[in-house]
Amino acid sequence: MKKILTLTVLIIFYLTLTLGVEAVSPTPEASDPAVQEIRDKVKEIVREKIEETQKGQKAAFFGEIGKITEEALTLSTTQGDKQLKIATDTALIGKGNKKIAFKDLKEGLFAIAMGYLEDTNLLGTRRLVISEKTQTPAREMAFGKITDISSEEEVLTIKNEKKNLIYTVEVNDKTTISKKVDGKIQKIKFQSLAKGDQIIAIGAPSENEHKIITAKIIHVIPNGAQEEAEPTITPSLKVTPTTKQENLQ
Repeated sequence: MKKILTLTVLIIFYLTLTLGVEAVSPTPEASDPAVQEIRDKVKEIVREKIEETQKGQKAAFFGEIGKITEEALTLSTTQGDKQLKIATDTALIGKGNKKIAFKDLKEGLFAIAMGYLEDTNLLGTRRLVISEKTQTPAREMAFGKITDISSEEEVLTIKNEKKNLIYTVEVNDKTTISKKVDGKIQKIKFQSLAKGDQIIAIGAPSENEHKIITAKIIHVIPNGAQEEAEPTITPSLKVTPTTKQENLQ
């Protein structure tokens, strides 16, 4: 919050300085080297503050692995090349949700990287998943059991045993998570989810990769429910204690 406030003050200062000089001195004095130097300095400070506010933000990139160097690699994405820093505790997940080693990474493989920005094009990677590149549907519904929970990044891995499909489900502050408690559907927190819970997750798939979903809705299936068939989703879901209707269609 302090970073955003500082950045806002600097931008206002810069605009005030620029407009003030042009209004007061429309003559050549407005291009005085000293004034220009101040402008350039403010521009530089604003640029640095913008970059600073971006650092530490959660981000995800996907694309083909390019050049691989020691503890780092280049990922070719639709946003350009991104540099991924791979630490010793970075989770490297191969096909079939199996852990792999850094030496197993190859150029040309399609990968999804999740972590925290250290610079505009540098991602401190916490999780790297090797997958297959596919077409993206407008919306995706994942149904299965939670096999892994990353509390820090708020990411779930769920598996549909019947279809042998594995999904990565991202959760954000707009995700509604619910569960039936004492006969009523109630909102719960991400921390209440546990390995083995059977869930339905509905949300927007990432471009070019339908096995990673940014969930809009997550609903925990009651204990004892079987994964014999895909669940039937009712048109609306009433979540206690509010009366807000969550459309699941």
